[in-house]
Amino acid sequence: MNNVSGPVFSLHYIGLNLKKGVTAAHFEAFARERGIQIPAYPGWQWTLLKGLRGERQHQYLMLHEAPSAEDYDRYIDANGDHTALAQTFWHQRPQALELIAEWKTFATVSERPTIFSHYSQVAENTRSTLPEGPNYQALAGQEPVARVIGIHNLALRPGVSAATFEHFITSNIQRIADYPGWKFHMLKCQGGSRIDQYVVMLEIESLESLNAFHPELDVSTELALQFVREHQDAERMNEEWRELASFSGAPQLYTDYLTIAGNCG
Repeated sequence: MNNVSGPVFSLHYIGLNLKKGVTAAHFEAFARERGIQIPAYPGWQWTLLKGLRGERQHQYLMLHEAPSAEDYDRYIDANGDHTALAQTFWHQRPQALELIAEWKTFATVSERPTIFSHYSQVAENTRSTLPEGPNYQALAGQEPVARVIGIHNLALRPGVSAATFEHFITSNIQRIADYPGWKFHMLKCQGGSRIDQYVVMLEIESLESLNAFHPELDVSTELALQFVREHQDAERMNEEWRELASFSGAPQLYTDYLTIAGNCG
């Protein structure tokens, strides 16, 4: 992987074991009740996502987040396979291996030949009001956390170089205005099926927050329109962005996912 600071995100498509009669309800119950006991590497976080709307509605995706490129490379090699350190990690956790084997009776896991991509972070909105914390959490006596993750694929305009686009984003990131409880990330694929392509990843505090601004595909509420009116410099930045590349949302491919499980420790 190239030497980029900041977190690394990997996305793996997850498919149900339909030939054995596994249903979405069976898989999700297992993931929430037992799958959450599968550990993540030190400092990592994994989250199981289910498509709410868009390109991959009702389909599953596994999101892994590593703290840095160095942390990612410790456990995953350039081909997307486990390093020797990762193999040792799992061999030292036989109960986790049993849970992974049980998971495989319901669905695929985040390993090859599953389709995957991993991304470095080009920029993020550090002024976001979304608090730090897990994307999914269900603890007794506490309000559950189930964030929405938007994955929006981008394309550069003809003649626009990657360097030009990235310079624009990093030079103007302070002009990004997220809705309250939302957080913007610009990611670039470093390996896998979407190499060198860009993705906007949106972290949203809840399904209620998503619906407050965009209750349906490509529908904006009055609250969203009012926000745009109050943040005109951000809207001007978006127009400048559109001169270089497609913007998040239609007509590009995108999916909004609901988090349905995640590592509990």
